[in-house]
Amino acid sequence: MNTFYWLTLLVTLLVSMACLAIRAKKRGMKTAPVFTGALLGAALALAMSKVLYAILLSSKVWPRYGWASLLRMDAAEFSFIGGCLGMTLGMVLSAKLFKIRAAKLLSLFAPVGALMVAGVRGAEIFLDMQGAGAYVENEAFARMPFAISNEWGEWFWAVFLLESLFALIVAAVFAVRKKEDRIPSLRFERVVYYLCVPQIFCESLRALGMRWGFVRIEQVLCGVIIEGLLIYGCLQCAAPKGFWKRFWPCLAAIGCVGVIVGVEFGLDKTQIPDVFWYCVMIAALVGFGLLENVVTARRYRQQIGN
Repeated sequence: MNTFYWLTLLVTLLVSMACLAIRAKKRGMKTAPVFTGALLGAALALAMSKVLYAILLSSKVWPRYGWASLLRMDAAEFSFIGGCLGMTLGMVLSAKLFKIRAAKLLSLFAPVGALMVAGVRGAEIFLDMQGAGAYVENEAFARMPFAISNEWGEWFWAVFLLESLFALIVAAVFAVRKKEDRIPSLRFERVVYYLCVPQIFCESLRALGMRWGFVRIEQVLCGVIIEGLLIYGCLQCAAPKGFWKRFWPCLAAIGCVGVIVGVEFGLDKTQIPDVFWYCVMIAALVGFGLLENVVTARRYRQQIGN
């Protein structure tokens, strides 16, 4: 067990709780629900990240460790998405306990949740090469913050820092935006969405990760979440005439998912330069962003009039 890694997670939790308290006070809310949600969420995040990892990779971990796999504290044997789901569930349970709207608490938590993601990803600096990508061939980038070195002085892309940067950007943007407050839960939905979109790219860059063959499991989970949020957003709008007019963003997103699957296959099975495949992937991810903006603009027009 890496002590510095777990200590960094603890510091991240404490800083996040302080930020939550500040946001709550500014909005005239009590701090008890946010503290309770953060503590429940931390416990559930640990449990759900471990359980989801064990379930999704059951063919790998159960024959080797059996039930003991649920007690192993190797940081590489946790699902990051499972941890995020656990933290979200903690907030929802806290809202139920204090009899407040879950959407209200989740929207308050959303930017701080992105900050937590940044801290957790940054903590991977203490996990040797767990958050690293491919070998860095250009010596100009063989240094921090672009890369990290192993015990032999070889440099590899510091993908975990890129993930942390994306999360910080999401946290900053949605901490200052006001318009989302006019639709319950929209801030939370958008934060989750824009954490998942770049995560698909970052998961592809990681040398290590949860896999089924060439399929990267947490990429799949991000895709499912993205599609689910688009469907939910379309359902919140008044139904235009015809299935296509209402749900075309969701159907187009499935096309983007198909492109990304093709990219991962191409990266794994062809000799075409990786830069080409990553350009295609980035185009598909931009497509996700445009589709979400279409759905959100529709909700603004219908639900708040602008």
